Amino acid sequence: MLEVLVLKIEDPGCFWVIIKGCSPFLDHEVDYQKLNSAMNDFYNSMCQDIEIKPLMLEEGQVCVVYCQELKCWCRAVIKSIVSSADHYLAECFLVDFAKYIPVKSKNIRVAVETFMQLPYRAKKFRLYCTKPVTLHIDFCEDSAEIVPAKKWDSAAVQYFQNILKATTQVEAKLCAVEQDTFEVYLYATIENEKVCVNDDLVAKNFARYVSPKENKNVDSVEKPRLNIKSTSFSSKLNPALTLWPMFLQGKDSQGVENSHGLTFLAQSLQHPWRPKGVVGDLGPSAVILDKNKKCNMDSLRDSPKKKSEKKQQHICLKDVNKCVESSVYWPTKRGITIYAEPDIPAASVLCQKPNEKPLRLAEKKEHNEKNGCVKLLQFLNPDPLRTDGLSDLRQLQKLRSSSQQPLAVLRNKIEPCLSIDTSPLSADLRKALQRNKFPGPSHAESYSWPPIARGCDVVVISHCGNDPLLYLPPVLTILQTGGCYKSLPSRNGPLAVVVCPGWKKAQFIFELLEDYSMSSKPLHPVLLTIGLHKDEAKNMKLPKGCDIIVTTPHSLLRLLKYQSLLFLRLCHLILDEVEVLFSEAHEEMFAILDNLKKNIDVEERESAPHQIVAVGVHWSRHIEQLVKEFMNDPYVVVTAMEEAALYGGVQQVVHLCLECEKTSTLLQTLDFTPSQAQKTLIFTGSVAETEIVCKVVESSSIFCLKMHKEMVLNLKRILEQWKKKLSSGSHLVLALTDDCIPLLAITDATCVIHFSFPSSPKVFGGRLYCMSDHFQSSTEQGSPAEQGDKKTKSVLLLTERNACHTVGVLRYLERADAKIPSELYEFTAGVLEAKEDKKARRPLCLYLKAFGFCKDKRICPNRHHVNPEMDTPRKLSNQALPTFGYIKIIPFYISNATHYFGRIVDKQVDLYSTLNAEMNEYFKGNSNKTSVEKVEKFGLYGLAEKTLFHRVEVLEMSQKEDAWGPDRVLVKFIDEGRTGLITRDQLLRLPEKFHALPPQAVEFIVCRVKPADNEVEWNPKDVE
Repeated sequence: MLEVLVLKIEDPGCFWVIIKGCSPFLDHEVDYQKLNSAMNDFYNSMCQDIEIKPLMLEEGQVCVVYCQELKCWCRAVIKSIVSSADHYLAECFLVDFAKYIPVKSKNIRVAVETFMQLPYRAKKFRLYCTKPVTLHIDFCEDSAEIVPAKKWDSAAVQYFQNILKATTQVEAKLCAVEQDTFEVYLYATIENEKVCVNDDLVAKNFARYVSPKENKNVDSVEKPRLNIKSTSFSSKLNPALTLWPMFLQGKDSQGVENSHGLTFLAQSLQHPWRPKGVVGDLGPSAVILDKNKKCNMDSLRDSPKKKSEKKQQHICLKDVNKCVESSVYWPTKRGITIYAEPDIPAASVLCQKPNEKPLRLAEKKEHNEKNGCVKLLQFLNPDPLRTDGLSDLRQLQKLRSSSQQPLAVLRNKIEPCLSIDTSPLSADLRKALQRNKFPGPSHAESYSWPPIARGCDVVVISHCGNDPLLYLPPVLTILQTGGCYKSLPSRNGPLAVVVCPGWKKAQFIFELLEDYSMSSKPLHPVLLTIGLHKDEAKNMKLPKGCDIIVTTPHSLLRLLKYQSLLFLRLCHLILDEVEVLFSEAHEEMFAILDNLKKNIDVEERESAPHQIVAVGVHWSRHIEQLVKEFMNDPYVVVTAMEEAALYGGVQQVVHLCLECEKTSTLLQTLDFTPSQAQKTLIFTGSVAETEIVCKVVESSSIFCLKMHKEMVLNLKRILEQWKKKLSSGSHLVLALTDDCIPLLAITDATCVIHFSFPSSPKVFGGRLYCMSDHFQSSTEQGSPAEQGDKKTKSVLLLTERNACHTVGVLRYLERADAKIPSELYEFTAGVLEAKEDKKARRPLCLYLKAFGFCKDKRICPNRHHVNPEMDTPRKLSNQALPTFGYIKIIPFYISNATHYFGRIVDKQVDLYSTLNAEMNEYFKGNSNKTSVEKVEKFGLYGLAEKTLFHRVEVLEMSQKEDAWGPDRVLVKFIDEGRTGLITRDQLLRLPEKFHALPPQAVEFIVCRVKPADNEVEWNPKDVE
């Protein structure tokens, strides 16, 4: 799916867009900004030079023109030329902005090839296999009917424009490429509902569907077509290449991969706006076939078009287009299907092996079946006013888009706020968010803000659970309404406390609070970090009017111990990254919660709010205890479905097996004699795998349904059978692929079997959501005996092909309190050991050096064992570094409280002082200050800082982004240990005699010292 921005709409058969997104094949915004800047600089500086003006103007000519409206030079194509008394006036099409503008001939310049490297930004789109219709009225017969039309009806164009104006997001699925036009299924998101525009126009009788073959015949001139059938093709092909301004024959287009298929494609897709008279002849169709491609070229050699082209070298644009339209030969590989015309033998298009013919026919039949299904739906619902029969169209649309709507598992019903205007926030806060370009509440925020703003206890588990905006805006809104706090004692003390897992996160939230509290009632937030000294906690004084404190568990507990009266007014306790808080400081957290519970039970506080908000990424058993013991009928919002399964008590089971033994292991996991009715989903990775699984299960006398993308017509029947009430002891199995999940919308399964390993946590969560009707939190579940067979189960088949995922699987199973096979522990240990071996050339982990341990070796990128080759102390001179005793050092660069760089001072002779004196003497005269022409990575150079000269080693060289800007170089001061960013011209050539002395900087670590409160980063206060 391509995300697009619509620039200009002519009709559904012709509209212009910009392709957005972050695909590696798409050109980034910054590239076009640089292009525009460079063009403006060049043409503005050369505007008086007549040599860059074209000698002649022709229709179809590519040029650069000055646009008065945009106030800049733009790439353009001349569409028509009109002469007047004193100058020529050209109608030009701006290829990057999709605008038609009139331009005087004096404002037209020759297009320099350098500025034609990027593809034209405006892409021409049309709806795939969607053709116009009109109402034909027969006055003789007194009848009216909808018939095919050649032009789009004005009402259809208006409706199409209205849809795209109302949408918040437009996406396109590329289906075919015809010359310079992309044919797409277009998806518009309107009020959080995704609509297929093709389907919508057909349903409203503004259009009709045709098969791909009919689509070709409808056009008056036949054109070459690419039918994109496979995801592998769409993921590798750069759609922008089809509109590449190809000036020179035989030149490789920039950005094309070094594969024959893509090179051939880039050369085949000729741009119709190619200028005449530019370097190189267009040739028959600019098709260059690789020698390795066995193609039958006889038809090309004997074609009359070829002979005519030999006679006429310079032909008009229309003739060029005809040549391209009639003689482009497309590759049969990379998922491209060729539909040959009836009068053209397939062999004359491309040589085809005999064993490829059934595959071609099968693909064609599949495509015709899909379009036949759409035509059937169109026939069954001819009346645009009847929308009740459009469910199948919507289901087809869901299957095409293959995108599942965001899901949420809730305890207590919540009406989400879908926009910032309908959110329960104060007007001032909304304005502040909009000033900061806040895009609007995310899926998780839309569910979490309403209950938090009402003062309820809330738990939010989401993939973005470490984002403070999940809770800060509604909390600030409550604090600004002072009426609910009137019953509290009139003394100094905070109304809200935000507890963070570390000082860094606390600092970040404090800065956010300072930013947002300025635009409303002043809350005087305070960042509270208290050390181990008891006097610090005793002497701590809050500023008057402080309504909110940001702190860490240990700091808060120390303050509670010595100044508990400060928290008599506390109404809101917010736990940020709650799972980290409980995993690293669970004793302190429960002590804080017990203290809060005592304060809440005071009689005078009955009318004041008492709220706990817990936000995190992962669900854990500590959060269960928090909900059960400290919260009052909380709202639980879980938008990460794999975490919702842990919250819902889904039993997680893993079976280790070989890939060849998966089917037999699958049969062992099935319950052939269940005591309760069972509904099992078996997820597979392909259509073929679905068919195999279905046959295997049926061979074991269990009724098995199957569903995949080729069985859309059976959807209704499958859903009817799935929804039938099952008798006790019966077992229903459905084998399906992941892309059918949004189509079926199943939520009442009792067991999910992952026959194919889920490709991502999101896919894994989507599978587990199919059991969401049976999710039960620990408070809702009975004893294991009462649950019996009612407990939902997820079974994962883990084979040798999934070895790289075993670490993540093990961590998830540990959090689920699942029974873990000992083989999985052993296998994971082997995987971790192999990963550690791959880090042999990485630096030694800084935390291991500083504190003797690493917090999480499983995700740390650095090495965790000593490598004698890399870690042996180096020599500073002829003598080795001392390994014991007392030494005299000079620290130069302090990284933190226990880590710094400096030099060891020798009692007898200081070699560096001698070297420094010699360097200063050498660079004293300006004649020796020679700049370096060619800078090499890890090269040794000189650098002047005021009156001092240093030896530096180049670590990194930045890519030159600005042609006129200075190059930046990252260097290390080898005699001091610090690093710095300098410009390339500051580097001086260093004579070889100054290279002899080894680097003098030594790394020092103060051992047996680490930050308090289990922190791994030193607080800036400690460093100071």
